[in-house]
Amino acid sequence: MSGSSGGLTRMNSIEQLSEVSLVMGSKKRAVLMFILKDTPMSYTQMSRKFRTLGMKIGSSEIYKHLDVLRKNRYIVKSDKVFLITLKGKTLIESLEKLAGIPDRAPRLEIIF
Repeated sequence: MSGSSGGLTRMNSIEQLSEVSLVMGSKKRAVLMFILKDTPMSYTQMSRKFRTLGMKIGSSEIYKHLDVLRKNRYIVKSDKVFLITLKGKTLIESLEKLAGIPDRAPRLEIIF
């Protein structure tokens, strides 16, 4: 039976990784989450922020990305303001840590 529960845990992990891959499969979704990491914003504020960052994005595209993030519970909407969930904040903070890791291969030593 323990093999069975291990299999369920492994399948859950694969499903969770697939979800993260889907959500982070777009640079603009990652930027949306980063924008919302510290400050809840309205659609208009997010649109302005994209322009400030020099990124072109149409209104329907923003809503499409917000919808994916909401469906996967990385953000929520309260009245006219979007805010990041703990799940979303954890993901963005993890990605920030990952971005700071040097991209060189570890040193390997062969000992005889």
